[in-house]
Amino acid sequence: MNLEPYRKIIRKKLGDARYEHSLCVAEAAAALARKYGADPQKAELAGTLHDIMKDTPGPEQLQLLERFGIILSNLEKSAPKLWHAMAGAAYLEKALGIEDEEVLNAVRYHTTGREKMSLLEKVLFIADF
Repeated sequence: MNLEPYRKIIRKKLGDARYEHSLCVAEAAAALARKYGADPQKAELAGTLHDIMKDTPGPEQLQLLERFGIILSNLEKSAPKLWHAMAGAAYLEKALGIEDEEVLNAVRYHTTGREKMSLLEKVLFIADF
């Protein structure tokens, strides 16, 4: 899988430190995927894109979520540091056309985790840690 187009996208959306972090997470996720039996290409893609909305201001993240029809619970509204994961997954699907549910869920839950996480979700969660 050619990730260069995605690297160019995040390069424009992220500051230097966050961009480098994303590349390192992608590398770690691919290595963990190989070790534990997840798909390394999906892991590298999810790692590359997991923080795509992290440097986007909160009000813009909320507008994006609203535009894509995502309704936040009161608890989610009170936790702005978590919005980038939800907004990121929505952006990947709606703006970039990524349809792979495993990748979308890995990005969506990379900050919070969830019950019964898939192997790819766990891989990204740990790689980002």
